[in-house]
Amino acid sequence: MKADQKRKQIVFAVALFIGISAFSSAEAVDEYQQKVLFSPSPSVLAAEARGRVMIYDGLRYATVTRAMDEQFGRIENMMFVGTVIEREDGELEVEEDGCD
Repeated sequence: MKADQKRKQIVFAVALFIGISAFSSAEAVDEYQQKVLFSPSPSVLAAEARGRVMIYDGLRYATVTRAMDEQFGRIENMMFVGTVIEREDGELEVEEDGCD
């Protein structure tokens, strides 16, 4: 009976992982980053006060610029990688920042 129960636990864990992965879209990640960046919770601010650095990945250049202006006091706790730049022809380009 224990082996059957263990198998059910493994199947459940795999199903849970697949379900979470399906809902972890780029849009959800971007939404989370925007929230932390522009509306940080008290716990995020406390973590930053202890030295935590948040790495923001794949944000648009305009968002990074806005963050630099509006969240200036928190800049030392921010790192931006993979910034997306919109070229004049409308094409999107990911900035090469050496943080692969």
